[in-house]
Amino acid sequence: MSRKTAWGLQLFTVGALLEQDFEGTLRQVADLGYREVETVGSFGRDPAWLRGQLDRFGLVSPSQHIASDEVYASFGAWTRKEITTEQNRENYERAFLPEKALALVEDGIGKAKLLGQRYVTWPILMPRMLADRAILDRYIGIFNQAGRMCRDAGLTFAFHNHHREFQRLGPDMIYDLILKGTDPELVKMELDFYWVTKAGQDPIPYFENNPGRYFGCHVKDVDAAGEFAVVGTGRLDLPRLIAAARKAGAQHFFVEYDRSDDPMAAIRDSMAYLNRLPA
Repeated sequence: MSRKTAWGLQLFTVGALLEQDFEGTLRQVADLGYREVETVGSFGRDPAWLRGQLDRFGLVSPSQHIASDEVYASFGAWTRKEITTEQNRENYERAFLPEKALALVEDGIGKAKLLGQRYVTWPILMPRMLADRAILDRYIGIFNQAGRMCRDAGLTFAFHNHHREFQRLGPDMIYDLILKGTDPELVKMELDFYWVTKAGQDPIPYFENNPGRYFGCHVKDVDAAGEFAVVGTGRLDLPRLIAAARKAGAQHFFVEYDRSDDPMAAIRDSMAYLNRLPA
């Protein structure tokens, strides 16, 4: 393992396995050499119990993607294939509506304190949330308010991107509006290598132009067809991206593979690649 990096895993990657055997899956994650994990809320479980399991396997969790138990119930049903992807998308759109947003943040703050996390991270903006400038500006205002809530609780609010934020809304790119509209002292960012590349953008300028803004990254790869790839097997220059992220101040690097038929093999091979990178 790099002397500079305790490689992490976004546990969404092994969500289906957690539903089958939560403790056994955490044990395997730790055995592969992961030391940090990012959670999806508390996976519908008691946060104190989850903290105990993380401690048991020598894992620490710096960050969570906020998801109330109600939101996670939808995700859990999706991983068990009890509902369709479209139904899950509709559930997420309802769950992250503006009128529910701050309650989700408050729920995340409570879980984060029990889990020993620092970052309370907004995971997704659905298409309806980016439909026009008025609704986007409302979310930007919510993010600043969430940032104040987290600061007052001794935590830090952050935003995680997908590809949609790199579309234009009028003359402006949505992601740029979020960066400029949120207070850099209150709202940090988590850059997802896959989704920014999927949108046809280069992550490097974002790191270079926004030092201190990024607390971490989702380390992913992209195959020749533009789909998910095991870290180190695709076309991204990951050493260059990781070096630029570190230079910009990022400290947490979470492997993620959104959809894999064999997620344990994917995270095993990803770790093998990361362990070969120079310190």
